[in-house]
Amino acid sequence: MTPPPQPNKRPCGRLIYAASESDADLLYASRFLAPDPFLWYNVAGEEGILVSSLEVGRAVKEAARGVTVRSFVDAREAWGVPSRARKLEAYIEALGRHHGVSRWEVPGSFPLGLARRLSQRRIRLTPVSDFFPQRRSKSPEEVEHLREGVALAETGMNRAFDILREASITPEGELSWNGAALTADTLRGEVDAEIARKGGTASHTIAAPGEQGADPHATGTGIIRANTPIVLDIFPRVDATGYFGDLTRTIVKGEVPPIVEKAYTAVHDAQVAAMAAIRAGASASAPHTEAAQVLALAGFETDADTTPPHGFFHGTGHGLGLEIHESPRLSGKAKDCLESGDVVTVEPGLYYPEWGGVRLEDVVVVTDEGCENLTTIEKALRIE
Repeated sequence: MTPPPQPNKRPCGRLIYAASESDADLLYASRFLAPDPFLWYNVAGEEGILVSSLEVGRAVKEAARGVTVRSFVDAREAWGVPSRARKLEAYIEALGRHHGVSRWEVPGSFPLGLARRLSQRRIRLTPVSDFFPQRRSKSPEEVEHLREGVALAETGMNRAFDILREASITPEGELSWNGAALTADTLRGEVDAEIARKGGTASHTIAAPGEQGADPHATGTGIIRANTPIVLDIFPRVDATGYFGDLTRTIVKGEVPPIVEKAYTAVHDAQVAAMAAIRAGASASAPHTEAAQVLALAGFETDADTTPPHGFFHGTGHGLGLEIHESPRLSGKAKDCLESGDVVTVEPGLYYPEWGGVRLEDVVVVTDEGCENLTTIEKALRIE
């Protein structure tokens, strides 16, 4: 009888090569934030990073505890890299030879050119789609980092509120601030600058006035008018840690149109219902189902197939961490369950091209009993 095939027991290592400033997996593994690519490895019980001489001093101070920091000179001596070798693939080959490994797991984003050069050296790479599934459940320390991100977003939002309070309404129904027309671009710039002063970076901040708010990802442009909704969505990154915040409010300067007030009330109630459905063990689709039901019962029709779509045509939320969009997703198609330690946004919205949009967004931590809201800023539709 032919014996059953045995699992491959050849030792395997793990590699990432990227810039941690733009690669969440690498930042999670190393805790070293850098704009240029460097190598992270985990093999035979050793976890380390290989960095240029420009970064060695900083990496030694900032890398995660237990991560060995090596310069190319250190690695050459420790791994027996040939004296004439200069290419990164030669260092990876020597690292594998040193530990008796020729097979490596890598993220799906691993550079194709480097992968081909390693293949030419008969080094096998296996792409892994979810390289660090443990990133989903946030530790208490990570929750505090995310709380800082939310606080940064609130700093930017408060700046926007202050400007809108200071703005006057011209006879033409436009907003004026500091002697000039207040535009979405000016408002966004002030928000981003305030966040930068507090140690964060805000990119693609949304300040979408009037009908532009009907497109959920429109950043907004042009003069802001009174008596129309302004969708403000701010999602800054904390420079020191790489963790994000996320926050959306909808504001009207002046008189609130009845349809906007009705939509705002419905969205607010939908958010409350969605949060009530969040707890460890609950389906990730439950918050979305609850929010969608509240909006439908309030009389707001959704059609996601028309051009442009209208109503509530996006998910209710998403995971938040070292990336702005992470697992889990709160949507009607979600198949998994929520877990304690998930950090998710809760952001129902309504969008109609005739008058614009309304969206409210908070960030919550999933617990066994329900959820903890990390967002503290007020919810108010009208601003004086």
